[in-house]
Amino acid sequence: MLQTIRSKLIFATCIIFFSVCTLTGLNLWSFSYINKLMVLSERFSDLANNILEVRRFEKNIFLYYDKESVGEVITYLERTDELVEELSADIIRLNGMKRFSEFRQNLSAYHQNMKRLKLNIGEVAGINQEQMRSEGKSMVDFVNELIKIKRNKIHKTIYRISLLPFAFLGIFILVTVLFSIFISRRLFYTLSMLKKKTREVGSGDFTPISFKDPHNDEISGLIRAFNLMATALETNQENLLQSRKMAALGTFTAGIAHELNNPINNISLTAETFLDEYSERLDPEGKEMLNDIIAQVERANDIVRNLLDFSRTEESSFSDLDIKDVINSTIKLIKNQIKFSGIKLNIIFSPDLLQIKGNLRSLQQVFLNLLINAHQAMPNGGSIEIKAYPESPRFIRIDITDTGPGIPPESLEKIFEPFYTTKGIGKGVGLGLSVTYSLIKNHGGNIKVTSEAGRGTTFSIFIPSITKAENR
Repeated sequence: MLQTIRSKLIFATCIIFFSVCTLTGLNLWSFSYINKLMVLSERFSDLANNILEVRRFEKNIFLYYDKESVGEVITYLERTDELVEELSADIIRLNGMKRFSEFRQNLSAYHQNMKRLKLNIGEVAGINQEQMRSEGKSMVDFVNELIKIKRNKIHKTIYRISLLPFAFLGIFILVTVLFSIFISRRLFYTLSMLKKKTREVGSGDFTPISFKDPHNDEISGLIRAFNLMATALETNQENLLQSRKMAALGTFTAGIAHELNNPINNISLTAETFLDEYSERLDPEGKEMLNDIIAQVERANDIVRNLLDFSRTEESSFSDLDIKDVINSTIKLIKNQIKFSGIKLNIIFSPDLLQIKGNLRSLQQVFLNLLINAHQAMPNGGSIEIKAYPESPRFIRIDITDTGPGIPPESLEKIFEPFYTTKGIGKGVGLGLSVTYSLIKNHGGNIKVTSEAGRGTTFSIFIPSITKAENR
């Protein structure tokens, strides 16, 4: 659930926010509860004051037989009855039903005696004054006990409220410590490790970070991205070495071509001169042999010219190119190998092909690699189809399809990896397709492969085209 650092940060923030909101809510509820207790305490104080007033007037009644005092007592007793009725639920909760019943009985008996005295003050002598005083004292004691219990409850509530901030402070400290441990162990350690590995990459060690982590967070993604970068750098370094090898091979080929050019020209010149000078003396068979020499010399000249074109070095600059010219010039380099292998070549160009921005030598290398692979996949003959057409207003698609044995499904995912090859030992080093992939990517394009066992393989190249507006 909490797999990413972002989700963990959000979760920690939510915990802190929830804790603050809960603390605020509890404080509001606590203050509201204390306020309620204070109001009840005031009502209990009113109840106690009424009963104390009753006791005060009670003395006047018993000492001076004051009838007016009896009326005052009854008034206060009626107020007391109202308060007791109002506060009955709280009184029962605080002091129990038994004590409340005893208090009501004492209050009722006391009230009845006062009503009798109101009718006839002369009955004071016949009333059990000690019992009434005892009932009054019990009522005072009961109310004082209620007030004491209520005050204790208020004090306990205030004490609990004073502990809440410390409890939430502990929660906040715990969350902070856990998060700090996570940051220090997972983030800082990983950054330190990446810093160390970056220095190693700068020194030429492209070994990926050994990484076995069940998490799927940003740290894991960062390490995977670093490993991909290290692999890509290693691949690019290999590609650079391969490019240097090819450049050296091109220089070597150019030297051979120049060396071959002079004797071939001399052979051609000699044969043409001999034919011109001694044409009349030669029989038809001799003339045919000389013409065959001249034809083969022309063929050799074409091969030398193609070698010179392919080996000529230049800066990797892009220019406007016609994809048809690129493909045709590449085919000239390999057409004889294809022809003598019994392979049929079929080329289809869409009439509405736009020009592209590219490097001629790089694209020739791309198509040459793919054609050589197709040729090697069909040693007993077959067919190769090259089809170029607009894939979209922004891309040209070139499909190169052969009728070879196909590529196994388990190899398709690795086909563009450096040094991976399906050829036998000594027949390939597995760099051709990786170089092809890199060159296409440098052109802002893409390359895909589809294959079916026993039915051939298709390499699809997508290269950005120049729009009609850009051509104008």
